Amino acid sequence: MLLRKSCLLASLVLALSTSAFAQSSDDDEWVSVDSNPSASSESKSGSYDGSNDSEFATDEEYASAYARYKTQTTSRSEISKQRSEGFSQSVFLGARLQGGFNTFLGSNSEGWGAGWNVGAGLIIKISMFTKNFSLVPELTFNYRQYNYEKDMDVYTNKAKLNIMLFELPIMFRYTFEQYDFFAAAGLHLGLKLMGDSEFSSEANGGVVSNNGNKSSNTFVSTNMEVGLAIQGGYMLTRNVHIDLRIVQSFTNLLNQGLTVEESFVKSTLLTFYANLGISFLF
Repeated sequence: MLLRKSCLLASLVLALSTSAFAQSSDDDEWVSVDSNPSASSESKSGSYDGSNDSEFATDEEYASAYARYKTQTTSRSEISKQRSEGFSQSVFLGARLQGGFNTFLGSNSEGWGAGWNVGAGLIIKISMFTKNFSLVPELTFNYRQYNYEKDMDVYTNKAKLNIMLFELPIMFRYTFEQYDFFAAAGLHLGLKLMGDSEFSSEANGGVVSNNGNKSSNTFVSTNMEVGLAIQGGYMLTRNVHIDLRIVQSFTNLLNQGLTVEESFVKSTLLTFYANLGISFLF
C-alpha cells in the first residue's frame, strides 16, 4: 500500500515538472523573437532604403554619407537646370519685318532714282564667345522695285525693274547692354526668285517714240548678288528690337549677257538700299 502511494506521488511530481519546463521554453522563445524587432526587420531587408532621414541621425558615419548624397543629387539637378537655362538664353528664334528705299550705284547708273522694298523672314540669334557677341543669320523674302528716268534732251527714257528674291544676311552683332544698343556687320547674299522689267522712251513734246509701246524684259537682272551690310539697333525689350540696316552690293545686278536695251548695255548696277526693321525674338 505504501509502495503504491509512493508511485502515484512520483508520477504527479514528474508531470508537474514537465509542464513547467514546457511553459518556460515557450516563454523564452516568445521573448527571443520579439525582444529586438528592428534588428529582425533590418536583417530581412538587407539594407536601408533612405525613406526616413532621421532614423540614423545619431550615427555620425551615416549622417556624413547621407549629407554627401544630398549634395551630389542637388548639384546634378542644378547643373541640368543651368544647362537648360543657358541654352535657352544663348539661342533665340524669331521673325523680322523690314521696309525701306533702294537705288543703284555704279558706272552709267545715272537716272536710277529711289525705289522701295519690303520683306519679312526668320531670324536666329546665337550667342558666341561672350554674352555680348552673337551670330545673327536671317532668311528673308524681299520684294524690290527700282525706277529709272533720264532726260535725253529730245526725249526721256523711263524704266522700271521689279525683283523678288531671298535675302540671306549673316550678321555678327555686338550688344552694348548698358545702353540697350547693338551694332552689327556682315555678308549679305541675295538669291533671285523672279523678276521683270519694262522700258519706254517719251518725246519731251509729249509724243511717245517707239510707236507708243513699252518694251518688256529688254534688260535682265542676275540670279544672285553679294554685298556687305552694316546695322545699328535698339532693344525696346529683351525680345523686341528695332534697327536700321544699310546694304551695299559689289556685284552687278544687271545681266549684261541678256541685256539688249542700248541705254543699259554698258551699265554696272550695284544695289544700295537702307531699310528699317523690327524683330521679335522668342
